[in-house]
Amino acid sequence: MKKMSAAAASAAPAAISLLLAGALFPPPARALVVAGSKHDLSPGSGTSQTCIFCHTAHQAKRNVPLWNHYVTTQTFTFYSSNHLNTYLAIAAPTMADLPGTRTELCLSCHDGMTALGGLYNLGGETISKPPAVTGPANLGTNLADDHPVLYDVKPGAGPPGSPGTDPEIQLPLAGDAVKVYGAANRVECTSCHDPHDNQFGHFLVKSNANAAICTTCHIKSGFSASAHATSVVAYTPPGEAATTVGEWSCRNCHRSHGASATQAYILRGAEEATCYQCHGNPPLAGARNMQALFLKASRHPTETVSARHKDPETDGSNFTYSPLNNRHAECQDCHNPHQAKTGTHTAPANNISNVLLGQWGVEPSDGAIWTAAIAYVRQVFANTTGYKEYQLCLKCHSYYAFGAIPAPNITDQTVEFNINNKAAHPVRAGLSGQTGSVAPKALTAGQMSAPWTTAGTQTMYCSDCHDSDVAADPKGPHGSAGTWLKKGPNVYWPRDAALALYTLGANNTTDAHLAGLFCRNCHPLRSATANTWYNNAHQEHSGAQVSNVPCVACHVVVPHGSRRGRLIGYAAESAPYNNNGAGTLEKLVLSGFKKATTPVGYVTGNCYSTVAGCSSVHTNAGGYDP
Repeated sequence: MKKMSAAAASAAPAAISLLLAGALFPPPARALVVAGSKHDLSPGSGTSQTCIFCHTAHQAKRNVPLWNHYVTTQTFTFYSSNHLNTYLAIAAPTMADLPGTRTELCLSCHDGMTALGGLYNLGGETISKPPAVTGPANLGTNLADDHPVLYDVKPGAGPPGSPGTDPEIQLPLAGDAVKVYGAANRVECTSCHDPHDNQFGHFLVKSNANAAICTTCHIKSGFSASAHATSVVAYTPPGEAATTVGEWSCRNCHRSHGASATQAYILRGAEEATCYQCHGNPPLAGARNMQALFLKASRHPTETVSARHKDPETDGSNFTYSPLNNRHAECQDCHNPHQAKTGTHTAPANNISNVLLGQWGVEPSDGAIWTAAIAYVRQVFANTTGYKEYQLCLKCHSYYAFGAIPAPNITDQTVEFNINNKAAHPVRAGLSGQTGSVAPKALTAGQMSAPWTTAGTQTMYCSDCHDSDVAADPKGPHGSAGTWLKKGPNVYWPRDAALALYTLGANNTTDAHLAGLFCRNCHPLRSATANTWYNNAHQEHSGAQVSNVPCVACHVVVPHGSRRGRLIGYAAESAPYNNNGAGTLEKLVLSGFKKATTPVGYVTGNCYSTVAGCSSVHTNAGGYDP
């Protein structure tokens, strides 16, 4: 046997130790796939050294991790949002936070400016590489469209009780491949990416199936039961394998890199454009086409007003018209995409439906008759039994949003639906619960269409009147061919399709002159018997003695509610409640009104007017509503 040299003998124990260590204590299982990955820059560079482009054993720029690549000298814009920086009071990173971080090392290539071959120690070799990263891997210097880095994770209860924390943000569990760093739990590029291991693609630290990386830290309330999380609709994301909407999860709407540059929250598109990816024209198979509704003549300004919405909006300050003109109506103002479920409302009722879960609205405290509410209680829609659709609408269409200065052509609906009014459509309460109304409060069953025939106790939704003109369209006040988002099939009020004011007609034997009248969606004004009206006052004003009386001579133009019973208005009423037309009867003409003892028992003494043609019949008998 040949004798070992002294050098070999001294090296043997170390080699045996390493061999035993590898056999008895193998390293953690991982795919060491830097070689051949996009991080292997050696092919075509003139060197076979894979690691040299980041690391060197000698003359390293930094001891840890023996860094060999030039460090970026660019100035970066970091991610910021109202949610992180204002609501959670977390300061946005600055350039002072970058030096010495793992993120700085990643940006030394991914800034798109620093040469890939810019190394401190070439090891005696000549290296030829492209000057900088190109394509999607080039993050550039504007990181506002990338997942936030250099932020500190602050899990726990959210504002306003504990500013700077958020219950929907959590720390990775111990041992999870997703990491945060230091006592401050800082997020770095390497929180989600392992530059040495590409087994999961995109150098992710673990599989992102079902958005597992996202949900390691982001626990969105109610998301697991939401329509977007449970959907099995087939979906093939751009450049990805076929999957389902539910499996693609967070990634349907968000991009961790290269998101919309015009909107925070790393959305794939700006505001409604994100929703239109599935709910556009045409829609994803199995989804509703919402974009087509915003092509209609009357619509919420979802597409026409941009860059006004904030996340979150916890009060009415961001809906003001004056002085900031922040009026807006984005999809997120009515729908919470993390909690909404499938299922719209069934009349008669006014509870919110599944599609509004997770949103919020306000419950007003009513003042005196025909006054705006100035006190409100914020309501977060945690279920469909304790919250009302009108609460969602009133956060924009009331004093809560615009104070004493409403936007043009907008009325304060807490004035109109005030339960102390003499009359109001039963949006907030059934007619029997309309406190300011006097008996008889309800109409007869014959004066109502199904399903609103329950005498006085039924309620209704705002969207029972404000909806699409086409029954097959998705429900809700998105768009309509009728003005003011009037629901079909009848969409005209107070003028017909030819712009003539609706009247009661003259000795009519049919109701053809009422074609398209909006009120008829719920109120059958005439019976099937020719020349017979369900209200005797209507009957009398369509006869030979007094005929062709416009509806707006007696009723307010805005039919939400009024100071007097049965939506009657007085001549002193101002616009928009008074039509104020040029003709004698093209405006409100009454000076007094009191309800009859039954909904069909009106006599001339129930009304009083000083207008020629009316005054001789409707004289002042007293006892009228103020």
